[in-house]
Amino acid sequence: MKHLERLAARRDLLKGLFAAGALPFASPAFAAVAGPLLRPEVLQEINPEFDAPSIDYWNSFLGKEATPVRGTPGVTRGGSFAKDDAQPVFLHYGPEGFKNAAELDVGKLVAAGDVMVSVNTSTVKVAAQDQETFRQLQNAQLRVDVAQKTPILPVLEAMAYTLVGGMTSNEKSSKSTKKSSSAVQSINVDSDAAWQKMQNIPLPGGEGRWALNLEAQRKNSLFSQVLQGLVKEAGVFAPVLGLPGIALSALQSFNTLYGVLHSRPVAIIKAPPTRVFATQEAVQRTGAPGAVAGVMLHSGTYVLVPAKQMPPPEELSKLTVTQGRLVPPKTAPQEIDETAANTLRDMTYVTFDVEVRPGSLLGGAVRQS
Repeated sequence: MKHLERLAARRDLLKGLFAAGALPFASPAFAAVAGPLLRPEVLQEINPEFDAPSIDYWNSFLGKEATPVRGTPGVTRGGSFAKDDAQPVFLHYGPEGFKNAAELDVGKLVAAGDVMVSVNTSTVKVAAQDQETFRQLQNAQLRVDVAQKTPILPVLEAMAYTLVGGMTSNEKSSKSTKKSSSAVQSINVDSDAAWQKMQNIPLPGGEGRWALNLEAQRKNSLFSQVLQGLVKEAGVFAPVLGLPGIALSALQSFNTLYGVLHSRPVAIIKAPPTRVFATQEAVQRTGAPGAVAGVMLHSGTYVLVPAKQMPPPEELSKLTVTQGRLVPPKTAPQEIDETAANTLRDMTYVTFDVEVRPGSLLGGAVRQS
């Protein structure tokens, strides 16, 4: 009995640490309080249904570096495209239409120096087969990470901006169940302070890393139990927690907890940190500007699509981005959601509104005219 009570207390502590967001992980006292809890044997006792690959993935997450997918199905280069790949293609949408963001013109980047960027999630559109996975497993999560390559000052540690959104399905409410089946969901950041901080991310030297992970999890997973206490409205990727401006060492502690919450997840989009370059100088600094493996960061809309679902270029060329949705041009405002749900039905995507502003970080970013 005492063992069960101790186990329940540990589970409550684990969920409490997760729900508290950045505060405990940034505290110097965190290691003393949670250190014993983070031992592998203790974490596995708390969550017997732990997923070993997920624990390995998140424990080593900050040490990973993904090579961005280049080309499209039938037009591949370098053998980087895999038909069953959950790694995303980073697409940029601008005046010239859809372009692979790993192949954008470096000459159009900010020339040099530091930058401030905003990376605001706009829309999640779920393919029919992925929506069925969400419905069967009853919950899903969206995690966005943007990290600095170098710190603002040598005496500081590089920081990351991490956000986790959650979706649960409420079987007791027919309205919630109906809403959770929506294929197109907006991400509303206006009312959440943590998500708003994604509008001002400093990238010293114009280089950083960007990751996106979208996955479904079993209904009774430890993560879903956390979601049930934090997500107030079923069917919406509501902000669960935000860790804006957290030191990478503190994020590593969070990742240890985050990984053990998983129970046999199904990855829809799985992107370890990918290098992003916002300035020409940052690309030149690599020493191999003509062969650099990274995503070029321009202002505009970014669309992240699982490589396995990437449509042919001719299909994309017929579409535009309106309110974060991929739809045919001149789609009526009142028909945008329905049209988006029925456009590229076999493709899941997440859209981001990105803005890059040059200037000295210590003196404040300077907006381009």
